[in-house]
Amino acid sequence: MLHYRMVQKTKVLADRGAVLLLPQILLEAGFHKPFLVFDKGIAKTEIIKTITDCLDKVQIPYVIYDKITPDPNSDLVDNGAACYKANQCDCVVAIGGGSTMDAAKGINVMCHNEGHILDFVGREKYMQPASSLICIPTTAGTGSELSNWIVITDLHKGEKHPINVLNSMCEYAILDPELTIGLPPQITAATGLDVFSHAFEAYTSTRSNPVTDLICEKIMETVIEALPRAVRNGSDLAARERMLVAAAYGGWMLVDGVVHIGHCIAHEIGAAFHIPHGAACAYAFPAMVKHIAAAAPEKIQYTGKLLGVTFDGTETPEAIAEKTCQAYIHFRDEIVQLKPISDYQADLKKVSLHMAQNIQKDPLTTLTPAPVTVEDILFMLYTIFMS
Repeated sequence: MLHYRMVQKTKVLADRGAVLLLPQILLEAGFHKPFLVFDKGIAKTEIIKTITDCLDKVQIPYVIYDKITPDPNSDLVDNGAACYKANQCDCVVAIGGGSTMDAAKGINVMCHNEGHILDFVGREKYMQPASSLICIPTTAGTGSELSNWIVITDLHKGEKHPINVLNSMCEYAILDPELTIGLPPQITAATGLDVFSHAFEAYTSTRSNPVTDLICEKIMETVIEALPRAVRNGSDLAARERMLVAAAYGGWMLVDGVVHIGHCIAHEIGAAFHIPHGAACAYAFPAMVKHIAAAAPEKIQYTGKLLGVTFDGTETPEAIAEKTCQAYIHFRDEIVQLKPISDYQADLKKVSLHMAQNIQKDPLTTLTPAPVTVEDILFMLYTIFMS
């Protein structure tokens, strides 16, 4: 079977004020009754009013599902799909950040499939295709609008599960930087660092290739340049625009380059300690880089140079990783000022063999460029929380 690169089927509108074109997208696609998915936080902003006003203006009926929470769980997804069907909607419109888009993508899947969303963990090939999703991101982070993955929480087990929705991806994406204006600095920092993690992990995974490498390098460069500006000044529209596009491209890289151990750790500690996903990825980053030092020295060195490191050419792979990690930590903690992991007051008794085994069983762990044992994972976990 041929493995094509650069496959990207989502139709993307990227412009200031592009959200007002939603009715035209619905008309073009032949959709008549959208199911609007968002959370209570977005509900309190002008974003939802802007969208509903433009739909009301052209008399397009819609149904609101505003029950999304951080780390969306399977019940939210299954209940959303039931509501969609009961109201005879014909498309899903996600309005929000990564949690909302993950939930909406899951709802979109279940509108065309029987059972429950968790039935498809590891069984994605049995998923019927769905092409009725429109994503409107309001943060520059997950890039879920162009990615083929969702992460759904199993409340009963307290675990996060990645699910590949390759045949049920977003049909249309609206990248409007005006919707991200005024996002609080900590959310801007965490989501922006998630973009960096997407690019770096896709860049160093066993699925990396020359096509994705070039894009990943540009994504990382863009984050380093634009994220500090967006954090310092939430109204810097040019910086917001660059971050929104970088986030979307980062999501696209997940289709081919994918991610590896950094994200696998982040999924687990995010679920266990209620750490926002982007922040969890940022905390895991240094331990991940040091673990893969011998497997990817040239790419780690390139990343270090982007972060401002000067190398003299005599460094060992371990020294390259150390210098790059120190530069990244400075960028994370001092430049964009992500709050320290100690603020979450994590109960380290939860850092257990079971947690490490869950991380090792994550299918994405196999894409790490260096072998990963349970002992390696435990060492990385304690390093993350003790640093």
